[in-house]
Amino acid sequence: MFFQILTISKYTVIESLRNRLFLLTFLVIVISFAMVEFIGDLAITEHRVTQAAILAAFLRMSAVVIVTLFVVSSTVRELHDKTLEMILAMPIRRGNYYLGKLIGYFYIALVVSILFGSLLLLYADSQQVFIWSVSLFMELVLVIALSLVMLFTFNQVPSALTGVFIIYGASRIVTSIFLMAKYPIIAHTSIAQQFMDGFIELLTWLLPDLHRYTQTEWLTYNTADWATLLPLLGQTIIYLLFLSFIALFDFYRKNF
Repeated sequence: MFFQILTISKYTVIESLRNRLFLLTFLVIVISFAMVEFIGDLAITEHRVTQAAILAAFLRMSAVVIVTLFVVSSTVRELHDKTLEMILAMPIRRGNYYLGKLIGYFYIALVVSILFGSLLLLYADSQQVFIWSVSLFMELVLVIALSLVMLFTFNQVPSALTGVFIIYGASRIVTSIFLMAKYPIIAHTSIAQQFMDGFIELLTWLLPDLHRYTQTEWLTYNTADWATLLPLLGQTIIYLLFLSFIALFDFYRKNF
Protein backbone atom coordinates (compact mmCIF):
# COMPACT_ATOMS: atom_id res chain seq x y z
CA MET A 1 0.00 0.00 0.00
CA PHE A 2 2.75 2.45 0.97
CA PHE A 3 4.67 1.61 -2.22
CA GLN A 4 1.58 2.40 -4.31
CA ILE A 5 1.18 5.78 -2.62
CA LEU A 6 4.83 6.69 -3.18
CA THR A 7 4.68 5.59 -6.81
CA ILE A 8 1.64 7.74 -7.54
CA SER A 9 3.20 10.74 -5.79
CA LYS A 10 6.44 10.19 -7.72
CA TYR A 11 4.70 10.28 -11.09
CA THR A 12 2.74 13.35 -9.99
CA VAL A 13 6.03 15.17 -9.44
CA ILE A 14 7.39 13.86 -12.76
CA GLU A 15 4.30 15.23 -14.50
CA SER A 16 4.99 18.66 -13.01
CA LEU A 17 8.49 18.55 -14.51
CA ARG A 18 7.14 17.57 -17.92
CA ASN A 19 4.62 20.41 -17.78
CA ARG A 20 7.42 22.92 -17.05
CA LEU A 21 5.77 23.90 -13.77
CA PHE A 22 9.04 24.79 -12.07
CA LEU A 23 10.17 26.68 -15.16
CA LEU A 24 7.02 28.77 -14.79
CA THR A 25 7.89 29.25 -11.12
CA PHE A 26 11.35 30.56 -12.02
CA LEU A 27 9.78 32.85 -14.61
CA VAL A 28 7.50 34.31 -11.93
CA ILE A 29 10.54 34.83 -9.69
CA VAL A 30 12.41 36.72 -12.43
CA ILE A 31 9.39 38.89 -13.21
CA SER A 32 8.81 39.56 -9.50
CA PHE A 33 12.44 40.56 -8.95
CA ALA A 34 12.40 42.96 -11.90
CA MET A 35 9.07 44.43 -10.78
CA VAL A 36 10.07 45.12 -7.16
CA GLU A 37 13.43 46.56 -8.19
CA PHE A 38 11.63 48.99 -10.48
CA ILE A 39 9.15 49.85 -7.74
CA GLY A 40 12.03 50.31 -5.30
CA ASP A 41 13.49 52.99 -7.59
CA LEU A 42 10.16 54.82 -7.50
CA ALA A 43 9.70 54.68 -3.72
CA ILE A 44 10.77 57.85 -1.95
CA THR A 45 11.15 56.33 1.53
CA GLU A 46 11.26 52.84 3.06
CA HIS A 47 12.43 51.16 -0.11
CA ARG A 48 12.94 47.73 1.45
CA VAL A 49 9.61 47.75 3.29
CA THR A 50 7.74 48.72 0.13
CA GLN A 51 9.54 46.11 -1.93
CA ALA A 52 8.95 43.35 0.64
CA ALA A 53 5.25 44.17 0.97
CA ILE A 54 4.55 44.21 -2.77
CA LEU A 55 6.72 41.18 -3.46
CA ALA A 56 5.12 39.10 -0.67
CA ALA A 57 1.58 39.84 -1.88
CA PHE A 58 2.46 39.09 -5.50
CA LEU A 59 4.26 35.85 -4.70
CA ARG A 60 1.45 34.61 -2.47
CA MET A 61 -1.18 35.10 -5.16
CA SER A 62 1.12 33.66 -7.83
CA ALA A 63 1.72 30.55 -5.73
CA VAL A 64 -2.01 30.01 -5.24
CA VAL A 65 -2.74 30.43 -8.95
CA ILE A 66 0.14 28.22 -10.12
CA VAL A 67 -0.63 25.35 -7.74
CA THR A 68 -4.38 25.51 -8.35
CA LEU A 69 -4.00 25.49 -12.13
CA PHE A 70 -1.63 22.53 -12.01
CA VAL A 71 -3.75 20.45 -9.62
CA VAL A 72 -6.96 20.99 -11.57
CA SER A 73 -5.49 20.66 -15.07
CA SER A 74 -3.40 17.55 -14.34
CA THR A 75 -6.25 15.71 -12.62
CA VAL A 76 -8.73 16.63 -15.36
CA ARG A 77 -6.25 15.36 -17.94
CA GLU A 78 -6.16 11.99 -16.22
CA LEU A 79 -9.96 11.88 -16.23
CA HIS A 80 -10.29 12.75 -19.92
CA ASP A 81 -7.39 10.57 -21.11
CA LYS A 82 -8.82 7.54 -19.27
CA THR A 83 -5.59 7.31 -17.29
CA LEU A 84 -7.52 7.25 -14.04
CA GLU A 85 -9.64 4.34 -15.29
CA MET A 86 -6.50 2.37 -16.15
CA ILE A 87 -5.02 3.04 -12.70
CA LEU A 88 -8.20 2.07 -10.86
CA ALA A 89 -8.46 -1.10 -12.98
CA MET A 90 -5.35 -2.31 -11.17
CA PRO A 91 -5.46 -3.47 -7.54
CA ILE A 92 -5.18 0.08 -6.20
CA ARG A 93 -7.62 1.53 -3.72
CA ARG A 94 -9.09 4.90 -4.50
CA GLY A 95 -7.96 6.13 -1.11
CA ASN A 96 -4.36 5.20 -1.94
CA TYR A 97 -4.61 6.98 -5.28
CA TYR A 98 -5.98 10.11 -3.62
CA LEU A 99 -3.32 10.06 -0.91
CA GLY A 100 -0.56 9.55 -3.47
CA LYS A 101 -1.74 12.49 -5.55
CA LEU A 102 -2.07 14.59 -2.40
CA ILE A 103 1.51 13.86 -1.30
CA GLY A 104 2.83 14.63 -4.78
CA TYR A 105 0.99 17.94 -4.83
CA PHE A 106 2.28 18.73 -1.34
CA TYR A 107 5.84 18.21 -2.53
CA ILE A 108 5.25 20.63 -5.41
CA ALA A 109 3.73 23.18 -3.03
CA LEU A 110 6.75 22.82 -0.72
CA VAL A 111 9.19 23.49 -3.57
CA VAL A 112 7.20 26.53 -4.72
CA SER A 113 7.13 27.89 -1.15
CA ILE A 114 10.89 27.45 -0.76
CA LEU A 115 11.69 29.08 -4.10
CA PHE A 116 9.44 32.08 -3.45
CA GLY A 117 10.74 32.42 0.10
CA SER A 118 14.32 32.40 -1.19
CA LEU A 119 13.63 35.54 -3.22
CA LEU A 120 12.18 37.30 -0.17
CA LEU A 121 15.47 36.76 1.69
CA LEU A 122 16.83 39.67 -0.33
CA TYR A 123 14.30 42.06 1.21
CA ALA A 124 13.29 40.80 4.67
CA ASP A 125 14.60 39.17 7.85
CA SER A 126 15.46 35.49 7.39
CA GLN A 127 13.41 34.26 10.36
CA GLN A 128 10.33 36.17 9.20
CA VAL A 129 10.80 34.80 5.69
CA PHE A 130 10.99 31.25 7.02
CA ILE A 131 7.78 31.67 9.01
CA TRP A 132 6.14 33.27 5.97
CA SER A 133 7.23 30.37 3.74
CA VAL A 134 5.93 27.73 6.15
CA SER A 135 2.62 29.59 6.35
CA LEU A 136 2.49 29.78 2.56
CA PHE A 137 3.00 26.02 2.35
CA MET A 138 0.13 25.40 4.78
CA GLU A 139 -2.06 27.77 2.78
CA LEU A 140 -1.22 25.89 -0.41
CA VAL A 141 -2.06 22.61 1.34
CA LEU A 142 -5.60 23.88 1.89
CA VAL A 143 -5.78 25.17 -1.68
CA ILE A 144 -4.75 21.74 -3.01
CA ALA A 145 -7.35 19.93 -0.92
CA LEU A 146 -10.02 22.44 -1.96
CA SER A 147 -9.04 22.07 -5.64
CA LEU A 148 -9.53 18.30 -5.50
CA VAL A 149 -12.93 18.74 -3.85
CA MET A 150 -14.06 21.18 -6.53
CA LEU A 151 -12.67 18.97 -9.29
CA PHE A 152 -14.38 15.78 -8.11
CA THR A 153 -17.59 17.77 -7.73
CA PHE A 154 -17.70 19.53 -11.12
CA ASN A 155 -15.29 17.46 -13.31
CA GLN A 156 -14.63 20.56 -15.43
CA VAL A 157 -11.71 22.98 -15.34
CA PRO A 158 -13.65 26.30 -15.52
CA SER A 159 -16.15 25.28 -12.83
CA ALA A 160 -13.48 23.86 -10.53
CA LEU A 161 -11.24 26.92 -10.87
CA THR A 162 -14.16 29.27 -10.29
CA GLY A 163 -15.18 27.40 -7.17
CA VAL A 164 -11.64 27.38 -5.77
CA PHE A 165 -11.00 31.08 -6.36
CA ILE A 166 -14.41 32.13 -5.00
CA ILE A 167 -13.99 30.12 -1.80
CA TYR A 168 -10.36 31.22 -1.44
CA GLY A 169 -11.28 34.88 -1.87
CA ALA A 170 -14.20 34.55 0.54
CA SER A 171 -11.93 32.91 3.13
CA ARG A 172 -9.55 35.83 2.82
CA ILE A 173 -12.11 38.60 3.39
CA VAL A 174 -15.01 37.00 5.27
CA THR A 175 -13.73 38.07 8.71
CA SER A 176 -13.44 41.70 7.60
CA ILE A 177 -16.94 41.59 6.14
CA PHE A 178 -18.24 40.07 9.38
CA LEU A 179 -16.70 42.86 11.47
CA MET A 180 -18.17 45.52 9.18
CA ALA A 181 -21.59 43.87 9.39
CA LYS A 182 -21.40 43.50 13.16
CA TYR A 183 -20.39 47.10 13.80
CA PRO A 184 -22.06 49.16 11.05
CA ILE A 185 -21.93 52.94 10.90
CA ILE A 186 -25.72 53.05 10.67
CA ALA A 187 -27.60 50.28 12.44
CA HIS A 188 -30.12 48.28 10.40
CA THR A 189 -32.79 46.10 11.99
CA SER A 190 -34.57 44.78 8.91
CA ILE A 191 -35.15 41.05 8.52
CA ALA A 192 -33.03 40.97 5.36
CA GLN A 193 -30.10 42.61 7.16
CA GLN A 194 -30.39 40.20 10.10
CA PHE A 195 -30.44 37.29 7.68
CA MET A 196 -27.29 38.55 5.94
CA ASP A 197 -25.55 39.09 9.28
CA GLY A 198 -26.38 35.53 10.32
CA PHE A 199 -25.25 34.17 6.95
CA ILE A 200 -21.92 36.01 7.14
CA GLU A 201 -21.38 34.78 10.69
CA LEU A 202 -22.07 31.22 9.53
CA LEU A 203 -19.42 31.61 6.82
CA THR A 204 -16.87 32.67 9.43
CA TRP A 205 -17.43 29.31 11.15
CA LEU A 206 -17.33 27.24 7.94
CA LEU A 207 -14.46 28.87 6.06
CA PRO A 208 -10.82 28.84 7.19
CA ASP A 209 -9.31 32.10 8.44
CA LEU A 210 -6.93 32.50 5.53
CA HIS A 211 -6.35 36.15 6.40
CA ARG A 212 -4.23 34.86 9.30
CA TYR A 213 -1.95 32.98 6.89
CA THR A 214 1.08 34.41 5.10
CA GLN A 215 0.69 37.96 6.34
CA THR A 216 2.73 40.66 4.66
CA GLU A 217 3.21 42.58 7.92
CA TRP A 218 5.37 39.74 9.21
CA LEU A 219 8.00 40.70 6.67
CA THR A 220 7.62 44.47 6.91
CA TYR A 221 7.37 44.88 10.70
CA ASN A 222 8.89 41.59 12.00
CA THR A 223 5.77 40.75 14.03
CA ALA A 224 5.75 36.95 13.65
CA ASP A 225 7.31 34.34 15.91
CA TRP A 226 7.30 30.55 15.96
CA ALA A 227 4.15 30.46 18.11
CA THR A 228 2.29 32.17 15.26
CA LEU A 229 2.42 28.95 13.26
CA LEU A 230 0.78 26.73 15.91
CA PRO A 231 -2.86 27.85 15.43
CA LEU A 232 -2.30 27.88 11.67
CA LEU A 233 -1.03 24.30 11.81
CA GLY A 234 -4.04 23.17 13.84
CA GLN A 235 -6.44 24.88 11.45
CA THR A 236 -4.65 23.39 8.45
CA ILE A 237 -4.91 19.85 9.81
CA ILE A 238 -8.60 20.21 10.66
CA TYR A 239 -9.60 21.62 7.28
CA LEU A 240 -7.34 19.18 5.43
CA LEU A 241 -9.09 16.23 7.07
CA PHE A 242 -12.49 17.79 6.44
CA LEU A 243 -11.82 18.52 2.76
CA SER A 244 -10.20 15.11 2.24
CA PHE A 245 -13.30 13.41 3.66
CA ILE A 246 -15.52 15.34 1.24
CA ALA A 247 -13.24 14.59 -1.71
CA LEU A 248 -12.99 10.87 -0.91
CA PHE A 249 -16.74 10.60 -0.40
CA ASP A 250 -17.35 12.12 -3.81
CA PHE A 251 -14.50 10.09 -5.36
CA TYR A 252 -15.78 6.73 -4.12
CA ARG A 253 -19.33 7.30 -5.30
CA LYS A 254 -18.30 8.06 -8.88
CA ASN A 255 -18.29 5.35 -11.55
CA PHE A 256 -15.30 5.51 -13.91
